[in-house]
Amino acid sequence: MTGDTLLERATRSEHAGENRCIPCTVLNLAITAVVAVVVGVAVPIAGIVLFVVAVAAIWLRGSLVPGTPRLTKCSLPDRMPERFETSSESTPTSTAELEIDQYLREIGVVLEDPVVDDLVLEPTFERAWRRECAAVDGRNADRDGLAELVGIPPSELEIRRHGTAFVAVVDGERIGQWESRSAFVADVASARVLEDRVESWNELPLGRRSEALGALRLFLEWCPTCGGTVSFEQAILEACCHRYDVLAATCGECDDRVLEIGV
Repeated sequence: MTGDTLLERATRSEHAGENRCIPCTVLNLAITAVVAVVVGVAVPIAGIVLFVVAVAAIWLRGSLVPGTPRLTKCSLPDRMPERFETSSESTPTSTAELEIDQYLREIGVVLEDPVVDDLVLEPTFERAWRRECAAVDGRNADRDGLAELVGIPPSELEIRRHGTAFVAVVDGERIGQWESRSAFVADVASARVLEDRVESWNELPLGRRSEALGALRLFLEWCPTCGGTVSFEQAILEACCHRYDVLAATCGECDDRVLEIGV
């Protein structure tokens, strides 16, 4: 016997909680409601019991109907799952992205390179960022580094890993997610450098700081943890019930995903 409770054994954490697929959950609830109504017409109490039990099962396990991901793909229009994703997570507008781009120029960490006709990292900032990445990775103190980044005590933080993803949780609520530990190290290191270089850095709201740190990863040509070469490519990712295109920055040596942007 393990110390797990009956509730914990019944829960499928890979499909519930923060890993829940909203389109699949909605479809399961809709099917459950229809079946419960049909049963309830003949036996009202049975319909009510069926609905309550089914909703509890969907809540704990993420789905109840067999073959749910395939069924969701067949039942919902192609764009519908993406609408659920964008409604549950805030997506920066082009205006917001432009503001962050302007902010990074104003504080002098990116500049226009006439040779490549594009924005690049300012050399002294890039060298400082690279040194700090090595220091952060060498300390191997992820929770302390994250606590410093978000400005809360380390004891209140929990770090979870889902595959290669790096997730920060406070009181059971997700407060941040990184594509990999390399992406996390990049953000912690750049935040430390910016705190030293920019007087107003800590006055920015946490959300805006996070946007700026994420935008800086667009300019990475080296991996924050192994130093390998980072390259950009367009990729297709498989979610639970749909596929979506991303622009991905990946290290060619350790294969860590440094950045992922929906296309």
